[in-house]
Amino acid sequence: RKGINILLNTDIEAIESAGDCFNVRLIDGGKVTTDLVMYATGRTPNSTGFGLEKLGVEWDDEGAIKVNDDYQTNVPSIYALGDVTNRVCLTPVAIAEGMALVNKLYVNQPRPVDYDTIPTAVFSQPNIGTVGLTEAQAREKYPDIDIYKTSFTPMKKP
Repeated sequence: RKGINILLNTDIEAIESAGDCFNVRLIDGGKVTTDLVMYATGRTPNSTGFGLEKLGVEWDDEGAIKVNDDYQTNVPSIYALGDVTNRVCLTPVAIAEGMALVNKLYVNQPRPVDYDTIPTAVFSQPNIGTVGLTEAQAREKYPDIDIYKTSFTPMKKP
């Protein structure tokens, strides 16, 4: 409606300024011309340089520390949680993981983190918010589902 085109999981080769617009070359050979680009590159875990290599801790191909469902690494006495595990890189999730680990180790009341219903927000214009399943996931999980769409208008100040 506002001319916004969102390309998810798209790799960019180059962004070139062309006066009042940008020419974007995509890795797959595609090209996009637009007046504005928001390129979210993701994060790389900052998980090296702490001496964990010497202890034999394992990483995945993206630099995240490998852990099991209880945040335990392949070295039984070492746990990792939050952004270094590259699960869901949000502060409230890291706090929830920390509380889950404390509850398991010290309170003896395991309470796993529910990664399926984490609300997220992107403070951009327009704002973007998500929680729960995507529409495609919901259609796959619940074949007999109705989808409704609405829009909200900001309230005017008196």
